Parts: sequence; structure tokens; C-alpha cells
Amino acid sequence: MRGIAVLCLAASILFASPQQVRAASRLDLSLQQRLEYPQAIASASVTLRDFVGFIGNSYKVPLLVEAVSPVPDLIVPAGTYSARQLLDIAVRQLHGYEWKSEGGVAHLYERGLVMSRGNLLNVKIHMFFFPKNVADFILYFRACIDSTIQGYRCSGVVITGIEPPGLKIEPLPYAEVFEHVTARAVLLRALQANGRFYVLIAYASTRPKLTSDFPFLNWFTESLVPAKPSPMWIQRPKRRTTGR
Repeated sequence: MRGIAVLCLAASILFASPQQVRAASRLDLSLQQRLEYPQAIASASVTLRDFVGFIGNSYKVPLLVEAVSPVPDLIVPAGTYSARQLLDIAVRQLHGYEWKSEGGVAHLYERGLVMSRGNLLNVKIHMFFFPKNVADFILYFRACIDSTIQGYRCSGVVITGIEPPGLKIEPLPYAEVFEHVTARAVLLRALQANGRFYVLIAYASTRPKLTSDFPFLNWFTESLVPAKPSPMWIQRPKRRTTGR
């Protein structure tokens, strides 16, 4: 049923007003304008994961989402809404979550998690340079965070992982430098500078361990204009069992 609900959300774009249709592309708008641009949608019950994908792919709003697994469900009522209004509706249903616009990027997060010392994005990056495109950035940046956690610097890190599809063509301001800032600040700057992708990172709890692989395994980066949306199977954290 969830899959049908998501399809209903996407199909509801067909019922947009003539004023909405006149925009050649939401991507031609500024990031702030994309947050305010309305469209009509059908009602649906969706997971937070699917909701984020809908905001990104339909409203063309870049997002940074810091969530706790298992990701919660929410109900989207039928109506005509901007992305800002839908995000307001979402946080009223998601206990402990807030969102704010970071220069036009929708930053949605669990309040306790965003402050946790075990959150990857709170790691202080000593120095980092933007590569030429978003795909390379994600690979290099994840490796940089991991290297920093282990007590090393970002230069000369070993790059592993799968390149996010569709993001090799998305440019970044090449060689823009960052010194002594949080990983979150670098990631938000990349989202603002390119404006054509979103990131969702899920953690095992609101107080994760910095050495845990869980958020790396549940880090999803998606283009706002994907040829085919990538599946986002967010793992559930393993619970310890105790004997009697």
C-alpha cells in the first residue's frame, strides 16, 4: 500500500494549476523559491524515507536529513502545498524532529541526534577541498570523515564505495576550501552550491557511537532528477538480547 501511496503523490502533479505548469522547471528557480512553490497532491501514508524522496524529486528541493532508524511514518493530507508547508506538516507528526531552511536547503533532523557527539556530521574537518562534481565529492567526503574519526587528515585517503548515480555531471565550485569546520557545514555548502541532490543519513539511535559503521551503511545520496530513483533500504539497528 505504501508503494501505491507514493505513486499517488507523484501522479498528483498532473493536477497542478496552470500557474504551476508555466514554470519550465523548478530547477530554474532559486532554492528559496523552490521551497515556496505550491503544487496539488493526493493524500497518502508514507515513511519518512519516501516523503523525503517526494520532496526532493517532485519539488526539486535539496535536503539534508539526519534521522533515527527505524524511520517513522507520516500522513500527508490532500491539498495544495508548498514544500515548506509539507515539511511543517511532517514535523508536527514526527516526535523529536525539526526542520529549518539552511540557505534554501531543507535541513530535517532529530533534535537529540543533531547535537550528539557520535553524529558523523559533528566531526570537525581540518581541511577539505571541493572536487569538480557531486559524485566525487560524496566519495571523497565520506572517506574524509572516516579518516578524521581515525585520527588522520583527509589528504591521501583511500576512496571506496559506489558512485552515486547521475551526479557525475553535477558541478561544484572546484577547489573551494574548508578549514576547521564541521562535516555538516561542508555538506550543507555542497547542497547549496549545486542544489540538485539530497542526502539522508540514518543512525541506530539518538546517541550513536562515532566508530559505528551504521550511518555509513545508511547514507543515501540521490539526484533531484534521477533517471531511475535508487532504492533506499534503511537498516534497522540490531538490538541486544539478554538471557533470563
